Order: sequence, then structure tokens, then C-alpha cells
Amino acid sequence: MNTEPPDREELLADIGDRIRAERHTRGWTQAQLGARCTLSAKAIAHAENGQTSLPLYYLAELCRGLGMTMSDLLSDDWVMPPRKSREPALTPRQAHILRVAASTGLPLPQVAARVGTTRQVVAARLSEAYRLLGVSHLPQGERRAAAARIAEERGLFDTVDSYAA
Repeated sequence: MNTEPPDREELLADIGDRIRAERHTRGWTQAQLGARCTLSAKAIAHAENGQTSLPLYYLAELCRGLGMTMSDLLSDDWVMPPRKSREPALTPRQAHILRVAASTGLPLPQVAARVGTTRQVVAARLSEAYRLLGVSHLPQGERRAAAARIAEERGLFDTVDSYAA
């Protein structure tokens, strides 16, 4: 049994690798994780790269954002989670247009006026979003709500509020 304390840099790198693996498993960007735990994407990048000692509060926030306990993350029994197959993501513009369209229920010309573009661009972005989210087969009246529900479930609206149209 090894009784020597772990090397500090190795320990920080290991914790960072675990945080990154858990984030990747969920299919989130650093910004999406940051939005869930009130830390900046830069702070998360530093933690994942082992560039900083994490205050316990930050580690607790990261674990809360990941939906796990600190003891689970730091356990000797922790194993690399299997990586999810990459789900298609919406661009910030697509997510913004979908959120406005779904939340207002307005016709395309009025959605276009709200987001500062043309009706054709709104129609194209919504069509792409419906295809990426797998709802293009649904009846027209059900697509927006279904797409918005799926985007919300996948955390695709997390950073859309800061998107400047």
C-alpha cells in the first residue's frame, strides 16, 4: 500500500480530467456547465486543465452543476463514464430564433421582426433546428413546441439569453 501523498500537479490534473469527462459525457460545453454552476467557462477550463487549486466552494459548485456529489467525483472507485454519442447542437442563432418563436407563438414575419432578420431566414433556421432535433416529421402545429421542449431538455437554451441577435 502506497502511503506517500499524491503529487499535487498529478492530483489537480486527475480531478480536472474527471470534471472534463463528466462534462463531455453530458455533451455540455464549458459555458453550459458554467451556466449550471455559476462559474465562468474560463474557471472551468482552468480546473479541467489542472491549472489551479480549486477552492472547496468551486469544487462543490462544479459537482452541483454536474449533478453529482464531491465524494462521487473524488472517489477511488470513480471510473471514466462512457461518452455519449454526440448529439447535434443548435447554433446560438438557431436556439435564439427557436426560443423566440416557441415562447411567443407569433407568425414568422413577427418573429423575424423580433430577432432582426427576414422571414426567410427565420423559416430556414427553424427548419434546420427541427431537422437537427428530430421533429421535422411532426405536424406543423406541433413542431415548435416539441423542438423547444427537446432543446430545453438538452440544455441548448442555456446560453441563448446572452446571445445578441
